[in-house]
Amino acid sequence: MEKRYIQLYSLKDETAKDFKAALKRVKDIGYTGVEFAGDFGGLSAAELKAFLKEVGLEALGCHTRSDMIPGMLDYAAELGVKYLIDPMAMINSHEEALEWAAKFNEIGKLCADRGIQFGYHNHRHEFLQGKDGYLLETILLNTDPNLVCIELDVGWAACSGVDVVPFITKYADRIKLIHLKECNHVAGAEPFPDLSQYPRDENGRPQLPKEVIEAILAQLKWNAPSGKGIIDWAAVRDAATSAEGYVVEREFDYAGDIWKCVEEDHAFIKSL
Repeated sequence: MEKRYIQLYSLKDETAKDFKAALKRVKDIGYTGVEFAGDFGGLSAAELKAFLKEVGLEALGCHTRSDMIPGMLDYAAELGVKYLIDPMAMINSHEEALEWAAKFNEIGKLCADRGIQFGYHNHRHEFLQGKDGYLLETILLNTDPNLVCIELDVGWAACSGVDVVPFITKYADRIKLIHLKECNHVAGAEPFPDLSQYPRDENGRPQLPKEVIEAILAQLKWNAPSGKGIIDWAAVRDAATSAEGYVVEREFDYAGDIWKCVEEDHAFIKSL
């Protein structure tokens, strides 16, 4: 891959300690750009844009909940991101998929008016079966292709039991970004818990109780070293004909050193 991105959620502890130093190290590893996770290091859009230019990193996009996107469009447009991606919505039924599709079209229009592409990032619950096949397919069938794209998290799709290459081939024109996340376990699709019952921090992330966090941490171990799981990444690459960016998202620190993990992830994505 000529262009190689990383979702900065992978390095959330490192960016929290020293945001600029973490981004410089990302560049030193060889990544060509970043996808933000809602943390901009306390910098204004102008300051961050100048810093990225100085370091030599591209601002590919940012994960932001749909309800927060209207309030950050000015920042995103000034920063110059290409994509604003909703990282997760509670879509557990056909009716909820239709409701979210309508919301996504509205948000997509707001983004398009500012020259930004809106998209949605999947987990496992979007691959529950519905009236149109997977619930994610209901989203695809009821959103404007010009306003809403998919950032396919291939790891979560494979973990859901999806045969990812045929799925990507079928919807190649809608899949504009690929999350390169290796998976070593097929758990199947499961409904997503209602997060509205939990308070959120200043970045909009739910503050979960201990038992929920422990269950999530157990699932993170399904995120294997890149190239050493169940996904045929060369076939994914060949099928994803419209994908404009491959983004490493590292959720599990299998090496006891997150930098070692993302260095190995980078070496793998570079080899594709």
